[in-house]
Amino acid sequence: MYPEWQKQPFYELHLAWLVQGPRGYDLLFKVNPYSLYKTREEALEAAKALLQKERLDQDPKVGPHKAPVLLSEEDRTRFLVLLESGKALLPLDRYALLGEIAPVEERLLHRAPFRDRSNVLHSLEGLPVRLLYTPLNDPEAEAQELAQGILRLTPEGLWVGETPLTIPPDTAIEGLAYEEAFFDLGEGHYYLYALSGSTPS
Repeated sequence: MYPEWQKQPFYELHLAWLVQGPRGYDLLFKVNPYSLYKTREEALEAAKALLQKERLDQDPKVGPHKAPVLLSEEDRTRFLVLLESGKALLPLDRYALLGEIAPVEERLLHRAPFRDRSNVLHSLEGLPVRLLYTPLNDPEAEAQELAQGILRLTPEGLWVGETPLTIPPDTAIEGLAYEEAFFDLGEGHYYLYALSGSTPS
């Protein structure tokens, strides 16, 4: 197995605003996008950087929500002290700020040319997959399913079931090993994902 295909240990930082509901707190919105760090200290530093702002609004990459409560200097300090233990819940009126630094194991996106054996298509070879297509000039278009079946690779490209697709050697293949692969070819964006629920760890 190529090192790029293996799961690696990370620390994930979650920040979210909660609102008081009839049975306790409910999620109001998540603040930050999916954030992975190599160490707990890096995740904590990232949380500190986010909390330096007076408003802890939602990251624009995630959505347009605004913080329901402004954080005081004392709120920020208390929250960070709690977060150092791994999890923090700071009640603020009828809202609360939730933070967590959790150890996770994840595969990272890997990019390699088609002719490179470490490209993630090789991790999907022999698995049942779906092959989808979207025109590049119309990214909003609904993906068309081109084929479903066992993935076989050849020096010229791939077969999904009985459907062939020629891929030039320098085509960049991106994806997560054992899970998905995607690439652009000609006028289209192609996406394959594994149908089997069992993928190696």
